[in-house]
Amino acid sequence: MKELCWSRAVLKLSGELLGGEEGPLDHGALSFFAQEIKATRAAGVELAVVTGGGNIARGSALPHIPRTAGHSIGMLATLINGVALREALSEAGVPNLLLSALPCPGVAEAVDPWRAREALEEGRVVLLAAGTGNPFVTTDTAAVIRALALGAEVVLKGSKVPGVYTADPTSDPEAELIPQLSHGEYLSRGLKALDPAAVQIACEHGLPIVVFRADRPGALLSALRGELGSRIG
Repeated sequence: MKELCWSRAVLKLSGELLGGEEGPLDHGALSFFAQEIKATRAAGVELAVVTGGGNIARGSALPHIPRTAGHSIGMLATLINGVALREALSEAGVPNLLLSALPCPGVAEAVDPWRAREALEEGRVVLLAAGTGNPFVTTDTAAVIRALALGAEVVLKGSKVPGVYTADPTSDPEAELIPQLSHGEYLSRGLKALDPAAVQIACEHGLPIVVFRADRPGALLSALRGELGSRIG
């Protein structure tokens, strides 16, 4: 079996993935990702997870609400997903810690990189909710920022498609998968797999990003072994 390429990683899990087929909070999807995370931890990876919130509320999809308020609603949606994933992990016997950029006493502690690093070293999975706590900043960008703060070696973006394509593969049958490209190439080509602000920050710090299809058994470990997905950087 191929060795792991990285031993500390941040996984960005979209709300769309956590919503599954019977969302917004699909028990099957939550249990599936809890088991994927459990297998990764058993392999010796120190893993933090940034949760998205699109299965519940997406700030950009609330045009009747002022944008700052809409983005706050979206951040709270990521916290709901964080709570749900925490319970699924606990049910699977995976020790974890839920931190939120929007502190919610009795539900989640405030994000603290020192506390998070300590938890990772203790073998706990760290869940990071509420993005950066600021409007107009995506959870993709939050994942990169958290990875840098935690000393992670890679950001893994879980997706429903196998990686980065030349065009949207859901609407363009001629779109081609790009196995590897630099941060600069991603930005110059205007690709849409993840927020360009996230890629720009990752570029400035030499942090690789892997975009991979996450809803298949064993995909997370395979991505950590460099066996699937598209690598940026």
